[in-house]
Order: sequence, then structure tokens, then C-alpha cells
Amino acid sequence: MIEDDKRIEDLVNKLMSADSLEKAPADFTDNVMSKIEAVSESKTIVYKPLIPKYVWWLIASGFVGLVGYALLSKSNDTTSLSERYNLPDVSFSLWENFSFDFSNALMYATVLLAIMVGVQIPLLKQYFNQRLSY
Repeated sequence: MIEDDKRIEDLVNKLMSADSLEKAPADFTDNVMSKIEAVSESKTIVYKPLIPKYVWWLIASGFVGLVGYALLSKSNDTTSLSERYNLPDVSFSLWENFSFDFSNALMYATVLLAIMVGVQIPLLKQYFNQRLSY
């Protein structure tokens, strides 16, 4: 086993001594970097939102139209919605006897948390937009 290893090592040494090392040209790195920069400059990253603006406008106009229709189409009769469309009466008695009593400190903490989140989101967005400038 040791003799086989020596023979393989001698063979490798003989092959390595017979073969000369290839040398890269002196400006090889500069040529590669210039090609990389040319490719990166030619391909600009364009922001394209997942949902186009016209879809947002359609959604907003549909919502406004629905709210406008609901407000303007009030009927003069006093029948309830379930009576008008023959819907069964559904009662949610699960939450009927359950009450929430929040302390003032909890209410103030919740409002403060909402304000702080509302302030931090635009600040973080601006920070990451500046950090990821192309």
C-alpha cells in the first residue's frame, strides 16, 4: 500500500514537472472587472409593483361606488335587512354576555404603541431605501 502511494506520488511529480504553469495576462483582472461593470451598468433595476396603479384605482373606485350606492339607495320603508331578503335571524350570543374592561394605562399604552409604529415605519422605509440605493 505504501509502495502504491509512492508510485502515484512519483507519477504526479513527474507530470507536474513536465507541465508548465499558464500565466494570466497582466491586465486580466482589469478586463474582467470592466466587463462586469459594463453588464451591471447596462441592466438597471426598475421597480415594478406587484399590483399596478390602475388596479388600485379600480378597487378604490369600486369601493367608493359601493359605499355611494349603499348611502344613496336608502329605502323609505323601515323593514330590516333580514325581513327584506327573507334571511334567518342569527344571534351571536357567544359575545353577548362578555365585556371588556380596559384600564386607562392599557388604553394609553395601546395608543402610544400605535403612534410609535406609525412613526417608525416611514423612518425605517426611508433608511432602507437610502441604504439600498443602486
